[in-house]
Order: sequence, then structure tokens, then C-alpha cells
Amino acid sequence: MRPRYRIGGFSTIGGTPMFSYHSLASATLAMRRTIPAPHQLWDAINPVTMVRELVTLNRREHLLLGSMLTASVIAFAFQRDYSTIGWIGLLTSFATAFNLILVDRGRLTNYGWGLISTSTWLVIAFHNRLIGDISSQLFYFIAQFIGIAVWHRSIAASQNDAVVPRRLTNTMVIWAIGFSLLLYGANVALSHALHGNQIYLDASLLVLGVIGQILMTYGYRSQWVAWIILDVINVIIWAVQLRHGGAAALSMLVLQISTLINGLYGAYLWFRPQTA
Repeated sequence: MRPRYRIGGFSTIGGTPMFSYHSLASATLAMRRTIPAPHQLWDAINPVTMVRELVTLNRREHLLLGSMLTASVIAFAFQRDYSTIGWIGLLTSFATAFNLILVDRGRLTNYGWGLISTSTWLVIAFHNRLIGDISSQLFYFIAQFIGIAVWHRSIAASQNDAVVPRRLTNTMVIWAIGFSLLLYGANVALSHALHGNQIYLDASLLVLGVIGQILMTYGYRSQWVAWIILDVINVIIWAVQLRHGGAAALSMLVLQISTLINGLYGAYLWFRPQTA
């Protein structure tokens, strides 16, 4: 179950609100619970565990992962961009593929690969002047650490080796839509100010990414709705970047197509967990 944090009440002196010691202690505890402890972080980034959980995937998942990696290698070879940014694009494709397949299975080590993926993706987004993508990857990078802490506790509490999918309530759906619209407007304004590319599509990346990452962090299966929409938009964006000769654009386009296919598979698993 997702832990519920509540900041304690406050006292007043002479009509002036004043936080109590209980409020400060509660706030401190809430902050600490979103920061992974050293052993939680190590469980997510332990190289042995990261590789072992890839090896122990089922046959269907090995086939999907193999297809994603093969497509990435073919795109890299076809593009013939052997510059530093080209190799970073290939590394991003591999790390993202590993991350996604482990998210499908609800495995904690997805965050280890996620840290690699978001770091390298950020470099590519910067080279392509995709402001929305840059802000998205910065958010994703920070969110990896929060996700490690929350997933580690969730897995420990369920005495399972994976996160159990949860459903959103109608009220939560309404809040998510409202928040998305506000964030989208702010991101469009930022992209205009920074003279970004493909502003209206690019600005949606952070919005969908924030919603998807929050839902993923707390184990809600509706994350896949956000991810699939985001993947479709990313396919369009990188197809345009490829046409304009963007850095590592072909590798990133193939990665987005693979990511979309994986998103559909992940939705299947999380919406029908009894068949996983």
C-alpha cells in the first residue's frame, strides 16, 4: 500500500499560526521517506542484481527485449553516426530497453537502468534543443531516487519481489487532468521563452512524464495510459528531428517505436496482473 503522509497540526500564539514540534517531525519524516537509504539505493543499482533480473525474464520478455536491442543496433549501424553523441544514443537505447522491461515486471532494478537512461537521454535532448525533453529528463532523473525509496518499501511490505498494481479513484483522475493542463500551459510558455523546437508537442512531454512517473512511483496501473500517449508523441517528434538531421535522431526514433510497443505490453501486464 502507498504510505500516506500527513503533516501534523499547528498551534497558534496570539492568533499567529505556529508549526508545532509534531508538525516539523512529521514533515521531516515525510521527506526522509522519499529519499532512499543506502541499502535501498544499493538494491536498485547493484550490478549483479541488475543483470540477474534481466537473465531471469521469461521467454516472451526476452524476445521483446532482444527485438528492442536488435532494432537499436540496426538503427545505429544504418545511421553511421560514430561520434560521441551517436554512441550515447546507442547507450540510451540499451539502458532504456532494460529499464522498460523491468518496469513491466515491477522490478526495483528498473531504477538502476533508469538512472543511466535519463542521464544519457538528457545529453541528447540538449543537443537537439528539445526544451520539454530536457525538463522531462531532469525530472525523471530526480524521480528515480524517490521511486527507489517508495518501491523498496512497497515490495518489502507486500513480501513479494515486485510491486502490485493499483487502481486510481475517479477523484484522483480529475486532479490528474487538472494538474496536467496547468503544467502544460506553463511548459508551453517556457519553451516559447527559450525558443525550443516543436513547442506544442515537446511541451506535452514533461506533463505526461510527470503524471506517468508519479503514477508509476506509487504503483498505479494507469501510468501506462500516460506512457503510451507520451510514446506516440515522441515517435512524431523524433521522426521530425530525423527529417531535419537531428543528432542521434534515427536511434532515438527506433527507441521510441520500441518503447511504444513495450508500453502496450506493460499495460497488458499491469491491467491483467493475474496473467503475468
